[in-house]
Amino acid sequence: MRWFFIFINFLVLGTTARAQISVDGLDELLTFADRNSPAAKQTQLQPYMAKQERNMQAAVLYPKVNAFATGDYYPILATQLIPAEALGGAPGTYLKAQFGLPYVFATGAEVSMPIINMNNWAKLSRAKAQFEQSKYSSNAALENLHMQLIQSYYQTLVTKEVLKLNEENEKTATELLRIMTDRNEQGVVDPADYNRAKNLSLDVKAARISNNQTFQQSVNNLNALLGTDTVVLNEELDDFEWPMLYEPGNINNRPAWQEAAWKVRTAEMSLRESRTGGMPNLSVSGRYTYNMQTNFEPNFNNIDFNIASVSLRLNVPLFQGGYYHSMQQRSKLQLQTAKLEQKRTEDNLTKQQEDWLAQYTAEFNKKEVLTEKLATAKDNLRIAKLSTKEGVMEFDEFNTLFMEYNKARIEYLQNLADGILYHLLSTQNF
Repeated sequence: MRWFFIFINFLVLGTTARAQISVDGLDELLTFADRNSPAAKQTQLQPYMAKQERNMQAAVLYPKVNAFATGDYYPILATQLIPAEALGGAPGTYLKAQFGLPYVFATGAEVSMPIINMNNWAKLSRAKAQFEQSKYSSNAALENLHMQLIQSYYQTLVTKEVLKLNEENEKTATELLRIMTDRNEQGVVDPADYNRAKNLSLDVKAARISNNQTFQQSVNNLNALLGTDTVVLNEELDDFEWPMLYEPGNINNRPAWQEAAWKVRTAEMSLRESRTGGMPNLSVSGRYTYNMQTNFEPNFNNIDFNIASVSLRLNVPLFQGGYYHSMQQRSKLQLQTAKLEQKRTEDNLTKQQEDWLAQYTAEFNKKEVLTEKLATAKDNLRIAKLSTKEGVMEFDEFNTLFMEYNKARIEYLQNLADGILYHLLSTQNF
């Protein structure tokens, strides 16, 4: 029994270890997502399904070979009257003749192959276009997943840095409260200022709880996208080189644009398919049959014979109740819809690239201001700590500088994360 529990614990611990991942950077995160995320796996199946559809359409053009076997029982045989004179009987009389035997067995093979069938070739062309379209549809879905992961990743890193700021604030608030407590015991400080210092310490602790919750929500979002139980981010939100960008990215490189173009191509192939639906088609077929008949009576010699045939078949659709006309009209509307969607996709992607560039430019222009603002606020907080310790600064002044430092630090971190994010998006490096 002891070994059984050890084995169970080993399985549980092993499962837990496999469910937790640790990533050192964004590239590693995206690589893991491509291989393990349920959403990525689902999108990667689309081309495989379209490929099988293409293969199914191609199979229609190959010869078909079937083997068959039948067994029939005729309790009542087909009967026909024939002139008795044909068999040497009296003129004007008839004989009843039965054809075949009650038990009939047959086996054989048949082969058929289309010779001229424009509709089948059009279907194959449409399936090939759908296959190419599915590749870009899969890439577009994967691109959207990457963008969600990038946004969630850097927001998580920002929250992680804010938690570090919380630790720094707790040390500052604790030291301030210690100083104010000593002065309160000595009676040299306003009791209201002491209480406000105490509340500041409590506010910092409450902020840590809230930020922990925000951080966990960000991690949960990553877990949901990756399909894992938990993810550990080892990267820090470091400095960024901030390269200059002058033009938005080329939308021709975006999978969504390629997908829209192939949707038009697929619609064109569907229109071609509908136009060939009513055209004549020619096929050839061959059939071989071995036939054996018996009545299972004693001393009866079974009757058997072979049959073989080769035939050409020409099908010419004449009237289908307007079916092919309606099919063509529908295909024309689908093509028109695909072209409108292509234009809309092009406009949306162009706007998206321009918005990303504008956002990056704004973050780029703010970086110097926010860097200087943070340096000033940090120096002011240093002065405030020394002044408070020496007793030459009131609590209100310290609290103002403390809040200004926190605001400047968070603004700097958010600007840094947004700058990295929009640079990646603008350069399509995802």
